[in-house]
Amino acid sequence: MENRKDKRFVERDNTRIKDVGQAAKALAKRGINVHTHDISVSGARICSKKDFPVGYVIRIVIELGGADPALEVDGEVIWTRKSEDGEHFDIGVEFLHNLSDTILLLIKHFYGKAVGIPSSVS
Repeated sequence: MENRKDKRFVERDNTRIKDVGQAAKALAKRGINVHTHDISVSGARICSKKDFPVGYVIRIVIELGGADPALEVDGEVIWTRKSEDGEHFDIGVEFLHNLSDTILLLIKHFYGKAVGIPSSVS
């Protein structure tokens, strides 16, 4: 937790894991509901009833507080552990985005609410 690249924002956002790869094709169609504990431009800590192995790539759709468009991004599981309640897993995910629009959406969500950051990159 001390090796964070970017500032984390404590934020419980409704999130859906839509695509969990070849091993769980049934989940890929339905997806699973999870939520974030905290989030940054480079990743998130997600709470899930299902555990995922380190190195696994998942497709994540995060509803950023309802005010912004949902963020859809692939993420690699960097770490995982049983949560304090013993019924869930805390999963550290590093976003695999390389699109400026995805990064800009997160920057606008975290920093731009009161200052009017532009909504697109040219």
